[in-house]
Amino acid sequence: GMLRLGEAALQVMGRAGARQVDGARTALGHAYGGGSQYFAMWIVSNER
Repeated sequence: GMLRLGEAALQVMGRAGARQVDGARTALGHAYGGGSQYFAMWIVSNER
């Protein structure tokens, strides 16, 4: 989950290098673990 969150943050900051999605301003991510016992969802944005 943390790798996905980190990638989302890099995308909206424009620092994802070769993986950069042009114009990325908002990202939605999700993850689960523990045999589907734990779920997380996040939204990151470059807007203030």
